[in-house]
Amino acid sequence: MSTGDIAGLEHIMDCCLPASPVSPAALLSAATSSSDGEDRISALPDTLLRNVVSRLPVKDAARTGALSRRWRGLWRATPLALDDAHLLPSPGPAAALVSRVLASHPGPFRAVRIAEIPIDESNKEALLPEWLRHLADKGVENLTLVNRPYSFDEPVQLPATLLRCGASLRRLYLGVWLFPFTTGLPRGPDVFPHLQELGLCHGKTEESDLDYVLACSPKLETLALISNYFYPDRVRIGSRSLRCLLLWHSLADEVAVVAAPNLQRLIIYCTHPTEDDRVIKVKIGHAPKLAVLGYLDTATHELEIGNTIIKAGVTKVCPTPNTVVPSVKVLALKVRFRVPKEIRTLLCFLRCFPGVETLHIMAVSFTLCLSLSLCAFKISNFYCLHSIVGLLNCVL
Repeated sequence: MSTGDIAGLEHIMDCCLPASPVSPAALLSAATSSSDGEDRISALPDTLLRNVVSRLPVKDAARTGALSRRWRGLWRATPLALDDAHLLPSPGPAAALVSRVLASHPGPFRAVRIAEIPIDESNKEALLPEWLRHLADKGVENLTLVNRPYSFDEPVQLPATLLRCGASLRRLYLGVWLFPFTTGLPRGPDVFPHLQELGLCHGKTEESDLDYVLACSPKLETLALISNYFYPDRVRIGSRSLRCLLLWHSLADEVAVVAAPNLQRLIIYCTHPTEDDRVIKVKIGHAPKLAVLGYLDTATHELEIGNTIIKAGVTKVCPTPNTVVPSVKVLALKVRFRVPKEIRTLLCFLRCFPGVETLHIMAVSFTLCLSLSLCAFKISNFYCLHSIVGLLNCVL
């Protein structure tokens, strides 16, 4: 990857990855200390002291035992919050420190973020099995695991032992990895019984592996695919619990909501053009609660609702109960107004969502496609198609 590509990917990662569980630059305030020198903080109950320790970077938290006898043992009795960024600058010692912290703390692990230490073929066998064993045995709840540097040429395969962490995980973000092989592994709701949020960032995940995770996550509410390019090539959603599906700077041949009775948001945003006029299919099946949808791109997206396919150049679409999604209230579209074919597709898209109350249009300049402007329209009477045509005429 070029330096520019890496910088762009780092920006996307910074925007989308969960924030660090602790901050080394927290702003603290306190009343003026008393002149009698009494240590009133140490007199606080253990619950409050553990709360203080849990908000400190791991090195500072572990050192609190040196403050006084009162603080000894509090770090080990506090659920661990670890961010390897606080162990830098040297990545070699940082890896050893991560291993030591994970081994010495008895758990549970509230949040672990390892996103600064490069893992390759030379050190993966020495680090990954040990780390994953401790994470699983000590009940990690929130895990962010990102490999550095951002090399997509030879991504490292995560071992299947990662799935042992599933018994306790509530949020999982993986970046720049080959997803573990799931073929032949046990399936069912006991694999990820508590997982609510999953993010897959700039990695390689096969369609079968994504299907496996969905089938094994009965409480999954948010699925984010970030900077993934055709891995998986088809995103097919069958989940009773999922509420939000996000494809951010990602491409797939097909995004299909097969059966998602509780899905409320389907967000598709990508600034990267497809090659060779590649069409991306967006299929909406059973999603009775879908309220937010977009951005649908009139140039590249082929929309399918029920058995009706809507794509550029199709102008006659008769709204029927099988060809509309009345639950959508917020719709976002991307269009080049100077391309007549895309305007016709835009009108076809609009007919499929008669309940829209807020319409966002990203207008792409015909002469300068990188210059984007965002227009938001509040539409009070969307059922009158003539008013929409009139509105578009005004825009044009």
